[in-house]
Amino acid sequence: MISVFGHLNPDSDSICSTIVVTDWLNFLNKNAVAYRLGEINPETQFLLTEANQQPPALLTHSIEGQDVWLVDFSELEQGPAGLDKSNVIGLIDHHRLGSLVTAEPLDAWIRKVGCCGTLVFDILSKQSGYTLSSSHAILLLGAILSDTVGFQSPTTTEQDRLAAEALTTISGVNLADFTLKLLNAKTDISGLTIERLLQKDEKNYTIGSNKVILAQIEVSNFAAVEDKITQLKAEMEKRVITDALDFYVLMVTSLSTSQSQIYFSDHNPVSKVTLTMDNMISRKKQLLPWLTQALGQ
Repeated sequence: MISVFGHLNPDSDSICSTIVVTDWLNFLNKNAVAYRLGEINPETQFLLTEANQQPPALLTHSIEGQDVWLVDFSELEQGPAGLDKSNVIGLIDHHRLGSLVTAEPLDAWIRKVGCCGTLVFDILSKQSGYTLSSSHAILLLGAILSDTVGFQSPTTTEQDRLAAEALTTISGVNLADFTLKLLNAKTDISGLTIERLLQKDEKNYTIGSNKVILAQIEVSNFAAVEDKITQLKAEMEKRVITDALDFYVLMVTSLSTSQSQIYFSDHNPVSKVTLTMDNMISRKKQLLPWLTQALGQ
């Protein structure tokens, strides 16, 4: 059996692409099962409901010595315990090549596109005999719209737009209405505890000698989270201790202004104050390279 999963604290791309990749692998008689590495966020639940799909089961078994297929990540720090001792036989991703090292050759697709779902759709479009269902088309379309923030993100490529156009036809949804509903779900933080709000979209990185977490909260405007900042910063300090981090970075992004406010935990080597950055909405293409440069790596 192949365990297929995306990264810890899964976002919509991680969950939706995992579901579709698992279906494709089973079409190829690979005996694959989809899993998730965390709770489903409101946006992803919206997509699962629209597509009439159930979320993958939570990964609870040991993967040491087991066959696994990674979706939407290649950083060991973003995977489950035992990943370094598993047999990674496949990888589909759109991020930088991370700290993954494999014992054997693997099937790997890594492309500079805005969403893993875009790459998954490209793979499936070339697969003889495979038909993408309207339900799975909704999942991949939702993943693309989520990761590219409705094509606002600088990570968006022409391939993302073309894939979304094709998936809109297959799924039969109204693109404008669907995008609006998705972005409303993306920025819905009501009912989330401070802990869950911080964990909703955080990723672990090792940058040089620094072990850090980069979290992102996307809101319609900064006022939506203003009264929670003090508690969020306190929780960041706790996480530095509990997760043995060098420091923690929180990126709060206003989708209405395309600005981000960057908060740092204490004793970090980058900034003692909160930074506001214009035209910054991508953690992958903007914050991570900026932080890497700031750390002199």
